[in-house]
Amino acid sequence: MNIIVLWLLVTPLFFALGWIAGRIDMKTVIRQAKQLPKRLYDGIDALIDNRSGIAAENIRDIITQEPQLTELHLSLGKLYRNRGENDIAIKSHTKLLNSQFLLSTDAKDKVRLELAKDYQQAGLVDRAEGLLLKLIDSELYSHKAQEQLLNIYQQDKNWKDAIVTAKKLASSDYSFHTEVAQFNCELAQETLIKSDHVLATEYIHKALEINRKCVRANILLGELYYNQEDYAQALSTWQSIEKQNFLYIPMVIEKIFESYIKLNRLKEGLTLLRGYITLYPQLNLCDVMYQKLINYESPTDILEYLRITMKNHPNAKAASKIIDIHLNNMNHNLSTDTKPDAEIIKNILRNYNDKLARFRCGRCNFKAQTFFWQCPACYEWESISPISYE
Repeated sequence: MNIIVLWLLVTPLFFALGWIAGRIDMKTVIRQAKQLPKRLYDGIDALIDNRSGIAAENIRDIITQEPQLTELHLSLGKLYRNRGENDIAIKSHTKLLNSQFLLSTDAKDKVRLELAKDYQQAGLVDRAEGLLLKLIDSELYSHKAQEQLLNIYQQDKNWKDAIVTAKKLASSDYSFHTEVAQFNCELAQETLIKSDHVLATEYIHKALEINRKCVRANILLGELYYNQEDYAQALSTWQSIEKQNFLYIPMVIEKIFESYIKLNRLKEGLTLLRGYITLYPQLNLCDVMYQKLINYESPTDILEYLRITMKNHPNAKAASKIIDIHLNNMNHNLSTDTKPDAEIIKNILRNYNDKLARFRCGRCNFKAQTFFWQCPACYEWESISPISYE
């Protein structure tokens, strides 16, 4: 009887303790749930203020508390990668890939794609390529994987695989004809170095078949003919560049003039050069004009050409050449006291031009003193203007 009474007294006590414990757990859950949005907002606010370190800490705390938030975990890995912490990004995405919360194949493929980007940025290109090749058959991420593979092949100068991948990516929206033509030009450049003229010619013709406006292909083809002493064919090839894009004429103008000399057609070469100067004053052919015409034209005629250039395209280079002509060929116009000043001004203008002249990318505004067919900053092909500016 005493035992029954005891149980009657103890049982309600157990229920009461359980109810209290449940209330305590619920309060903890509610408190934590309220903290999650605040931490998330704090993380977003930190990103807006460019405090990516604080943002990463807040997001990491949320993931520790709620590991099932896989999308947030994925974003954390991207954040580490953008901060240059590639090893931490790799660990974060690898941990997520092996977690129990990724159930679907598509979800795992999405993480694999980000992990491949981590490997690529860390310089582990082979691992990145291995992951991406496994994603080729992915229903959702095949296209993105091939785009990343194309970037890797360009980075490694693996032009043959780059051509295959670009052709797979080609569509009605974007044909990749510019890129594929440039890849063939890269292969032609490599084979020319090895003196394999037959194979180089094949690559050049492929480039022109894919993109008939590929100026680089005709530049290479002209060089091939010139080196084989077929100056007439070289001349014809280089002159065709005017129809493709006249802005590239300065890249071949000296070779064109030399071809005319080789063919004993000097007058035609001078006529063509004068024609380019008149038709395209924006090309700023001052150096070529001065170096070539000074031996065949009178200083007065050259001075007139320079004045035309200054009128249409004022620049320090043309100004320095004008002063140089006065110094070297028209000394009677300058007094003894004036000559030293003119020499100083000429050198200042020349140095100013050499210092400020830049080739600029039309896409990302990258600037360089050397011309590139592919922008080193944004990796876009044919985005850098062949005309330097001051």
